[in-house]
Amino acid sequence: MVGIPGSDWHVQYRRHDADHVEWFPTPERAVEAACGFMDDGCEVYGIGCGMLDNSIGKDRIASIYALWVKAKLPSK
Repeated sequence: MVGIPGSDWHVQYRRHDADHVEWFPTPERAVEAACGFMDDGCEVYGIGCGMLDNSIGKDRIASIYALWVKAKLPSK
């Protein structure tokens, strides 16, 4: 269930100078949410499984976001 600790996957992000953590049941939902947060102007600084310190870094997150943006572009 989204937003409930106990779900395995987390997204850590900063919005309006406040840190937030959201929880998701699958990595796909976590990545989709993280990309949505970034699209809304948030700074996403962690996506991972289990403990909050078990997260991928900002450089990997930026690469995932770039792929997500590219996939959203209309086909020619």
